Amino acid sequence: MNVQRTLFGLWAAALTLHAAADPRIARIENGLREPVAVRGAPARTMRLVDRMRDLHVPGVSIAFIDYGRIAWTRAYGVADADSGRPVTPATLFQVASISKSVAAVATVKSRIDLDADVNTRLRGWHVPENAFTAQHPVTVRGLLSHTAGVSEDDLFGYPAAEPCPTLPQALAKAEIRSVPGSRYAYSSLGYGVLQQVLVDTTGRPFDALARATVFAPLGMRDSLFTSMLPVALAPRAAKGHAMDGTPIAGGWHCYPEQAAAGLWTTASDLARFAIALQDRVQTGHAFLTRQQRDMLFTPVRDDYGLGFQLDHAGKEPVFHHSGSNAGYKALLWAYTRTGQGAVILTNGDYGTTLIAELMRAIAAEYGWEDWRPVERAAVPANTALFDRYTGSYAVSNVTLRVERRGDVLTLAGPPLGPEPVELIPAGDADFFMREKDATLHFDVDADGNVDTLTFVDGRPRPGRRIDPARVSR
Repeated sequence: MNVQRTLFGLWAAALTLHAAADPRIARIENGLREPVAVRGAPARTMRLVDRMRDLHVPGVSIAFIDYGRIAWTRAYGVADADSGRPVTPATLFQVASISKSVAAVATVKSRIDLDADVNTRLRGWHVPENAFTAQHPVTVRGLLSHTAGVSEDDLFGYPAAEPCPTLPQALAKAEIRSVPGSRYAYSSLGYGVLQQVLVDTTGRPFDALARATVFAPLGMRDSLFTSMLPVALAPRAAKGHAMDGTPIAGGWHCYPEQAAAGLWTTASDLARFAIALQDRVQTGHAFLTRQQRDMLFTPVRDDYGLGFQLDHAGKEPVFHHSGSNAGYKALLWAYTRTGQGAVILTNGDYGTTLIAELMRAIAAEYGWEDWRPVERAAVPANTALFDRYTGSYAVSNVTLRVERRGDVLTLAGPPLGPEPVELIPAGDADFFMREKDATLHFDVDADGNVDTLTFVDGRPRPGRRIDPARVSR
């Protein structure tokens, strides 16, 4: 870790020297923002170099899109915390589920029937049929929009030291768990099924298909789909890093479900991909027809189109996708009409937090309506009640720890990052935090005991105290 701190120090010095060259980029690098702001309090900002260190994210690559072109790129930190090899704009990252967006465009460009029963196209492995498929077949449109009913099992990949299964072997666990078309249920495994459909229908390896339909036409020379990165490209690749900042054994995991999680690329290549899908480039010879774009960007269910997330807070329509593989976190975000957007790639398991903080800085600098912090009202702390809340609580298979530090309560646990965060009072038993858009409510019984709490992080998550000590008043 001393080597890592030295490398971060050297990189921070270099960052200070080049930041003055572009004041907008410098303001972003020094203006990272938390998801929640206290109403009436001055906005708190953070430095990128500090947050990379605090979150154990060794490397970051950014490409910013403006006026339908790549306006600037920046690379920060190191590709490998052990060797200190620097990240450059040409460094390859595993971008996880952003693979789905590229796979969706490759599918649409291949002009495959989106509504036929995929079992009529599959040659070896077939989707297991059951009572759900008897009511409606699985289709390519359903696979692209996560409405095919395919099992929702997460893809954790296979460590480099373990055998990597073939795609048909990985698909052995796939099953249909709801009537296809009846509901949205995000399924990475469903994109594995899509990959097999594309291979069997076109007779081409999946990477060759993507190269012919997407990579070559868009000049994405640094992009490829692969289960395991070829040895020759390893020196150009960022290694994935765990939450504590240590490199993943072997550098990265294998993903036979390439269409779901197997894309290796650069921030610049993904920016080229996004630009080709924006409205403002639809003159002359367009990469996609208007009909193809409308198919991709029309919500099917729950603000998900074909391979793209479409939800957002502002008025301007947007298409985006995030990515989360072991040791890598990524985001592609692009506005359909304004010609703006950003791609951020990281090689650390806390990269999602860092990406969101960077996006808030970018949004503040360029006046976007999206990515604005949520404002919450604080009330004076009733510190006399704090001791009853301290302890450990089991919440959704993780442990949250509440501690008192003088007149401040803190919360620690895996959803929050490597360090405890301050709980800000919103009432006697209600709290929020700046570092995460989440709230906490302690359930106080008639005797003043607290055995349960509710942690609200998008949805309520009940928790139960797992330590025997209780303090009553």
